[in-house]
Amino acid sequence: MTNETFRAVYETPGTYDRLLLRHFYGGTEDVDLVADWLTEHYAAPAADLKVAEFGCGTGRITDAMAPYAATMALADYGEVMVSAVARKFPGAETICADTSDAVAQLLAAERARTFDLVTAFWSLSYPIGEFFEEFSAAGVRLRNDQARAADQAGEFVRDLVRLVAPGGHLLAMLFDAESPEQQLVTRAWEKVAPFPRGGRAYTREVLIDALRAAESRGEGTLSHTRLGGVAWAPDRDAAHEWFFGVHFKHHPQLMKDSELAREVDDFLESFEMANGGVAIPSGVHFIDFHAVAHPYASLPIGLES
Repeated sequence: MTNETFRAVYETPGTYDRLLLRHFYGGTEDVDLVADWLTEHYAAPAADLKVAEFGCGTGRITDAMAPYAATMALADYGEVMVSAVARKFPGAETICADTSDAVAQLLAAERARTFDLVTAFWSLSYPIGEFFEEFSAAGVRLRNDQARAADQAGEFVRDLVRLVAPGGHLLAMLFDAESPEQQLVTRAWEKVAPFPRGGRAYTREVLIDALRAAESRGEGTLSHTRLGGVAWAPDRDAAHEWFFGVHFKHHPQLMKDSELAREVDDFLESFEMANGGVAIPSGVHFIDFHAVAHPYASLPIGLES
């Protein structure tokens, strides 16, 4: 299974949007979490922010940010995704590239410290993970030099921070790798190849560690919240495709694993509701790095003088 086949779910028009489940945390859908954050920080939309979104997909969460944006740079590695988001937001700058390449491209174009809002929703685990793992005809394997991978991943996060204008935010959402849903997914992928650092939470740990280091250097302040909730599937078939189409990417080894199929079926049955829907236990990590003049940022007004 190559990287191209791994990404096939994102490359076929309409497939990802069809398979994607709605996610609710504390009763609030993920898009509305972002909308609520925007209201809290910017009040009414003023269309005055410079926004960059990496892993934009077809623009599902972009919708919430667009009323606040004067300009938008929208990046995704899938041509299908970029074409869709370009049609939806014709005034936006679009970049068809992996997130790490898109970040490098913007920095090379002297766009450092120019974006009021740099975002990545559900997508940062992929570019971080690619420093540690690679796909080949033989499958997924760890890169030989894991120490170098950690250095490169940390530098990638630092580059993300470099894009943020003074006073701006780096905003990200990641799935909770310790949720029951993601633990099942981890057990499945461990049959294909081991994860670095003992599990799939390592990508979040890399991100948080790098942002804490940036905070320690006085580049801003980090806020990190974990919220529990559910991924809502309207029926068992949709829930099954969420696992095998999105989480397992129709990987041949996993598709042929009868033990895994039984485990998924038992898992879904245990969370099936009376109306036939399936409320899959999920979790989200909501991460906000605010590029402010630390340590004054946390002082009450007047005490900094």
